[in-house]
Amino acid sequence: MTTCRAPHQSRRQLEFMRILHGPVNVGNQPWSLSRAERALGHKSDVVVNYGTWLGYPADKTLSEYGKDSRKARLARTAFALTAPFRYDVIHYYFGRSFMLWDDFGRVLGRSPEEDRNALRDATLAKKLGRKLFMTLQGCDARQADVSNRTNAITMCKPDGCPAYVACTTGIDTTRRAMIEKLLPLMDRVFYLNPELGHLVPNGTFMPYANVNVEGQNEFAPVPGRRPRIVHAPSNAGIKGTPLVLAALERLKARFDFELILIENTPHTEAMKLYQSADMAIDQVLAGWYGGFAVELMAMGKPVAAYIREEDRSFLPAKMWDELPILRLNPRTLDDDLAAILASPAKLVEQGERSRRFVLRWHNPAVTAKALARIYEDPNAPFDISRDMRKEAA
Repeated sequence: MTTCRAPHQSRRQLEFMRILHGPVNVGNQPWSLSRAERALGHKSDVVVNYGTWLGYPADKTLSEYGKDSRKARLARTAFALTAPFRYDVIHYYFGRSFMLWDDFGRVLGRSPEEDRNALRDATLAKKLGRKLFMTLQGCDARQADVSNRTNAITMCKPDGCPAYVACTTGIDTTRRAMIEKLLPLMDRVFYLNPELGHLVPNGTFMPYANVNVEGQNEFAPVPGRRPRIVHAPSNAGIKGTPLVLAALERLKARFDFELILIENTPHTEAMKLYQSADMAIDQVLAGWYGGFAVELMAMGKPVAAYIREEDRSFLPAKMWDELPILRLNPRTLDDDLAAILASPAKLVEQGERSRRFVLRWHNPAVTAKALARIYEDPNAPFDISRDMRKEAA
């Protein structure tokens, strides 16, 4: 957006941007980045079409989830079509624009007319010359049929994610339509799960930046006590929870530990419960770790998960080399967990390593600086290591 300014204004003022994140806050990534952007001096807001039971924050919530009414549609439409006049940058999430109302059954790929209506806000913003970005986070772009066909280990199978049949008989088609119709309107596309690098043309991997790691207090593992293991599935089928619980049940006869299973708990309450754990088990089927793992590592706790080697090429090489995740494989889960439980004294050191890792790779303050350069010039390289060095200096 071109704005007239007096010649004496500073370079910092010239770079001031009005940034909008939305229309959903999945995993708290939009909120953490928005607050970091405000700290840099930008106007940055999070506005969502609806909130969820997880209770992630937003500056403005336009309506209730799934409550399709004239009032809700007017509120969403009014905001969607006026936002491009009030913001320089619009950063979308989870494969949605502000007019793509998933909870009202609006999806892409049904008809040209419906697609035009769902993309009205993004199309308008593009015509006005606004900078548009998308961050994809997993099941917004992951296609169950492709994941099942190409990955030896995946939650996308009949006995894995409960949505598998729905995905392969319809939802995958809408995801492909989103990639084909919405993503080309973006100036840049990011993804948080490296598996999506196989599916998203010209996308760029972005590490999670979902928690203020610098402001997060540490709660290190307690040496000498029986280990407390936390597992917090938002979707048990995706996380591989049945496999985790079965393996831990078999290991009870050999090791003394306590399991803290957290389900259906608002995010703020869950974060308090995490503090008492000594280690976390995250996903064992997805091939990467989630925002939950970042939250625990920020507290100084080690995290175990399955990491898919085949997706390695989409990550920065240095990030892969420094990755502190304790490796699990669902095919050898008992042995992998037994090896961790056999050396509880190592959990403190592993937690310290995890804390250092998130300060470097999952720091919203660092990611926001890298994004600001991209917002100014979408063709610029996304290089958070540049700001890591400055932070360390």
